[in-house]
Amino acid sequence: MNGHMSGAFWSAGECMLELRPQSHGTLAHAAAGDSYNTAVYLKRLVPDMPVRYVSALGDDAMSGLIREHMRDERIDDSLIDIRAGGTAGLYAIATDANGERRFTYWRAQSAARGMLSAPHLAQLGGRLAECRVLLLTGITLAILDDERRAALLSLAAQVRAAGGWVALDNNYRPALWDVATAREWMDRAAQVCTHALFSFDDEVLLHGDRSPAEALARIAALGVPQVVLKLGADGCLIGGAAEHATHVPALAVRAVDTTAAGDSFNAGYLAQRLRGASSIKAAEFGCAVAAAVVTHPGAIIPAAALPSLNTEP
Repeated sequence: MNGHMSGAFWSAGECMLELRPQSHGTLAHAAAGDSYNTAVYLKRLVPDMPVRYVSALGDDAMSGLIREHMRDERIDDSLIDIRAGGTAGLYAIATDANGERRFTYWRAQSAARGMLSAPHLAQLGGRLAECRVLLLTGITLAILDDERRAALLSLAAQVRAAGGWVALDNNYRPALWDVATAREWMDRAAQVCTHALFSFDDEVLLHGDRSPAEALARIAALGVPQVVLKLGADGCLIGGAAEHATHVPALAVRAVDTTAAGDSFNAGYLAQRLRGASSIKAAEFGCAVAAAVVTHPGAIIPAAALPSLNTEP
């Protein structure tokens, strides 16, 4: 896979408004979501690369707040379909006495479920030549209907055919779709992607794999050129259709909050691969980014806390 690519990073998915309780009965808000978290970290690590978010939002106040957060992070929102009368997805966080976080979602009517309408697809098709990396996730596919899923994978196939990369994070959420549908569409997406950035825990839920090696072999057999199987505190396995499996250990840290660990790993891994680093070096850096993220509360940590792309992990 050729490194040093020019062009833009596109991340497709649902960005929601996050509400967090503060002192004196107030709430703080932030933009959040798996594909958005990766976009933010990628932009911070590779500031010269255009990062564009592909989604749909409403014209309500909450959607406006999300777009403000995106602009603060220098995420280009020009590929977001603004739907009249639509609303953004929303979730609230509650923290118990042990510091464990619970989430309550209001996303069933989210405008993001209506992304990739005919006019939106026409807009994306007109700019697809700019895309050098397209990120998809299992959550992105889960919130769409079959017609939109097929349209998204068609866009991904075009990016790959033009020499770009298609990165896929499995991020399986049983509450969003049934396991049989998820298996079918995730396999179809894997056959289109160039980089599978999968979590072993999600593969166990989806396929019942008994070991990371078994999961890695099954994913590689779909023809995926490069596979990363994330193992949480145990690091990751690197492999693929034409690679032998290699284990990359995680950094030993005391985790405070594991939110966005996988999302930030994806950004660190892809940032290094774009520079031409080997998959192993990229995975080591991805682990370093994730280690920084889990030692801070929240999905998006202060930019100064991230490791530098120019520093050896």
